[in-house]
Amino acid sequence: MTRAPNPLILVLALMAPLAALPQPAPPPDPWATSFQPQPFHRMAEAVTARYDGRLVAAETRPPRPAERAAGIELVYEFRLLTTQRNILNIRVDARTGRFLEVAGRGQLEARRAPRTQD
Repeated sequence: MTRAPNPLILVLALMAPLAALPQPAPPPDPWATSFQPQPFHRMAEAVTARYDGRLVAAETRPPRPAERAAGIELVYEFRLLTTQRNILNIRVDARTGRFLEVAGRGQLEARRAPRTQD
């Protein structure tokens, strides 16, 4: 009495040479290759150059709906303790470095005079 071959084993045996063929690389993610954020430390320096105080917190945040509609993909958010003991919450576009929002008391008092080039 002969036994019929298992069809699953036949399929696997036929597919084995296909698995050894090199697989094409997946296409690169366009977002990963086009999005170039500013270095975090450089944006922290920009915040402390504009406002007098000490950074007490910093993190990355997703953009708010209005910011996303404007094309912003990532936000750096900083908390700064001013010399008058106020907290400023500062949001910066991670790609361009543009200040998006500064919230908190004592903004005008904490604002440093712009540097002039000689």
